[in-house]
Formats: sequence, structure tokens, C-alpha cells
Amino acid sequence: EVDVVVAPCRGFQSAEATLGEYVNQVLPVVIFAISEAELSSSDENELREIKEKFSLPIFFFKVPETGVELISPKKTENEKSSLYCQLMDLEYLSTNHCSCGAPGADADAQSMLVEQFEKLRLLSTFSRQVLQKHLVEAATSLNEVHCRCLNIFINQAFDMQRDLQITPKRLEYTRKKENELYESLMNIANRKQEEMKDMIIETLSNMKEELLEDAANMEFKDIIIPENGEPVSSKDIKCCIKQIQELIISRLNQAVANKLISSVDYLRESFVGTLERCLKSLEESWEVSVHPARSLEKSKDVSVHITSNYLKQVWWLKWLSRVFLIIIIQRITWVSPPAITSDWKRKVAQDAIESLSASKLAKSICSQFRTRLNSSHEAFAASLRQV
Repeated sequence: EVDVVVAPCRGFQSAEATLGEYVNQVLPVVIFAISEAELSSSDENELREIKEKFSLPIFFFKVPETGVELISPKKTENEKSSLYCQLMDLEYLSTNHCSCGAPGADADAQSMLVEQFEKLRLLSTFSRQVLQKHLVEAATSLNEVHCRCLNIFINQAFDMQRDLQITPKRLEYTRKKENELYESLMNIANRKQEEMKDMIIETLSNMKEELLEDAANMEFKDIIIPENGEPVSSKDIKCCIKQIQELIISRLNQAVANKLISSVDYLRESFVGTLERCLKSLEESWEVSVHPARSLEKSKDVSVHITSNYLKQVWWLKWLSRVFLIIIIQRITWVSPPAITSDWKRKVAQDAIESLSASKLAKSICSQFRTRLNSSHEAFAASLRQV
């Protein structure tokens, strides 16, 4: 499973470019053959670029000259060739490592220079050292990944153990605070019906003139009113009455809803604020600890949405915008279709306001409040059981 690649002539493609095509796809064993006694300047430049870009160990082989005996005379130990000195200057060879193929103390593959033909067999040793180097690098990377995974599992185990001790206490505390909030709001709904009746009467009294004036000056939508004061059809009259009633409904509703919210606003920090902070803490702990366990994802989803789903239902009284629509049923009769004037619009508004029953409104509000409160309380308890 070895491919031998001979680099093209330098004028066609540099050795650096040839290496660049293969180095990321294979395990390269690089041989640099030299036919002269010394490296040329182009050889040195090429080796500098290879070292800078790839930092690979290289097997340097001095090719015997033609006609020269293949068995080279032995040199003394201290006798170093000019080729050896050049490679030392280029930092391919080092005095700390033997260039004869013996492995270094750090067992890392080092470049090697062979100047005797009979030592070409050292290419086998060099190749094993290079492959050993790649094997050590791969094993080191795998070991680092292994250690990181173990650290993750160990930390998760500690976090989950901590959650197993703390989360039940948090859940119990959350259940307690929600019960206190539920009981407080239920008590308010039970005892405030008479207060709500007085509040509705007061609101109607304070806003009556303003409502009548707004009704007298209102412009109807999708209805063409004759400018000469001529009567309009029965169908258009009904639409006008409906729009006047809707104006009164929306204005009264906003005023009453704002006063109702203010009347229980002191609960916001004492109960709702505490409950919201507790639920947020639970959600954050689930975000951190649950994600490794696929089977618990449903519980996490329930936990994450408890705050938004529950607090919006239990606290904000936006559903009051539909209360008056149910209560008001205005019926006006006439002998012949009237002309649409300011006085007529004011009279319709007056009749609509007088038809309101503060007692019925207060009773309906409290009843709906209790129904919504019970529904939210039961939904919250079910969510905690799932968690």
C-alpha cells in the first residue's frame, strides 16, 4: 500500500508544490536525493520552504557518481562533509541526534543523511520512525479527546447528583409559593365582589359624561350617513348602535381592568416575583443538566414553559376584555328609522350605559376569575408532577 511519487523537474513544478498535493491525504516519507557534493542555492531555498511549510523529517541520500565504486571509503568519526554542514545550518540535522538512523531520546523521527550507498537500507528504519511518529500523534489526539469526554461525564455526574438533592426541595418550595398565591387570589375573588360592584358604579359615574361626548362625536365605520339628515336603513341603524356599544364597552373595560389589576398589585412582589425567580432557577438547572438524557427532554420542555404559561394565565387579567361583551344586550326599538344625529348617538350611549348592571358585572367578573384561577392552578400542578 505504498505509492512512489517522483517530483517533476524544478522548472515544471517545485518539490514544495508536489508535497502540498499529497501531505494532507497520505502519510509522507520524504526522500531528498542529492547528486552533487554540496547543495546548490536553489536546493537550499527549496529545503527552507519545505521546512517552513511542512516541518517534515527528510531522508537525505547522496547519490554515488557514475563510475565510482558503490562501496564508499569510511570517514573518521569527526570528519564531516560539507553536505552535512549545510544540512546542519538549515536545521535539518542536529548534534543532539545521530544522523545514522538511531532513534533519539525523545523517540521522535528526525531527518537523516546517508552518504554511503550501502547504508541505503536505513531508509527502512527511517520509514518506521516516521510512521511511528504519526501513530504517536494520532494516539495523543485520541487520548486528549478521551480525557475531555471523561471530564464532561464526571462533571455531569456531579451536577446531576447535586440536582437530585436540590431540585426536589426547589419543586416543593415552588409548589408552596404557588399555593399561597392561589389561595390569596381566591380569597380576593370571594370577598371583593361588593367592592368590585362599588368600583364599577364609581367608574361609570366618573366616565359617563366623557363617554356620552365621545359617542356623540364618533364617526361610524363602513356606514355612509346622509349629510341632509335623512333617515337611514334599519340595517345601518343596527350597525351604528353596535359600534356605539363597542365604544362604551372597550372604554369601560380598560378602566375597570386597570383598577382590578391595581387592587391586587401588592401580590406581584410577595408571591409572583418570588415564584417567578424560583421557576427561573429550576429552568436554568434543567437547561444545564437534562440535555445529555434524551428520555428527559419532555420534562425539560415542560419546565421551560411553566413560567410563561402559568404566570400569564394566573396574573394578567386580559380576559376581562370579553366580560362586558357577554353582559351587555342592548335592544332599542323605534317606530320609523331615525336620522343619525349627535343627539341620537348620545341617546343610544345613554341607554347602553343605563342598561349596565354593576351587580351582574361584579358577579360575572368574580366567577370568571375563579374559573380561570382554578384552571391555571390545576395546569401548574400537572406541570410540576411531570417535572
